[in-house]
Amino acid sequence: MLKKPYIVNFLSCNTSLKYHNMSLSFKEKIIFLIKINNLLYKLIPKKLHPYCQVINFRNNLLIIGVSDVSWKFYLDNLHTKLIVKLRSNILPSLSNIVIKISPNLLLNNISVSVSYNNITKVTFTNKSINTINTLVNTSHGTCRNSLKKLANIMLLNLMCHNYK
Repeated sequence: MLKKPYIVNFLSCNTSLKYHNMSLSFKEKIIFLIKINNLLYKLIPKKLHPYCQVINFRNNLLIIGVSDVSWKFYLDNLHTKLIVKLRSNILPSLSNIVIKISPNLLLNNISVSVSYNNITKVTFTNKSINTINTLVNTSHGTCRNSLKKLANIMLLNLMCHNYK
């Protein structure tokens, strides 16, 4: 079952991007993907930002999602430039970039309708994380799993904010 990608650009840390250890923790991988996504946004035109994002990096293959076919063709024209720039900056082991159409990106942008540069940075407190963890302990099934993921993202955000 495929899960739709969602934007998590509210996180940012000053951690190194040159990971050579293949056993990254979940939190490290999120930070790593966000850093790649931020670099991608520096390399592509602003008009493409709301319709494009990094989905994954595995087996030296970068997977980028775009909202529709027209943006895929546009990004295909930048393919070689992106590989060269990404290899030289943060992904020396990058072998290729795969561009996939993910219409959910378009839906996310319609409902949110904010540009990349105007996204508000969200900071959580220990109290809010503890409240969510309390809910996790009293919930069951899918709700519990979703709350657990939310608590992990909140904790990661708090750690990143305190890291600066």
